[in-house]
Amino acid sequence: MLGEELETMAFLARIEIKESEKERYLKDINNMFDYVEILQEPNITGLRPTTHVTELRNVWREDVVKPCPKEVIDMMLNSSSEKEETFYRVKKVIT
Repeated sequence: MLGEELETMAFLARIEIKESEKERYLKDINNMFDYVEILQEPNITGLRPTTHVTELRNVWREDVVKPCPKEVIDMMLNSSSEKEETFYRVKKVIT
């Protein structure tokens, strides 16, 4: 990458690069481009796409409704500032 390209990138990104920083930024950006070239080298023809690093799968189970003890419900509702019967009362969010 050239200094002119760095200045164009800085202009488009709306950032200010001081003259004393240009050499360091050019070196860093060129190192990034070199790394991207290394990533392009391996032949990945015929490889399956990877969605996860392991073959682990989610274990699904049926939802089972279990009754909650009344004292637990009362304790939760009593911690609320507003309630109506066995429900929390909340302010309207959507107008």
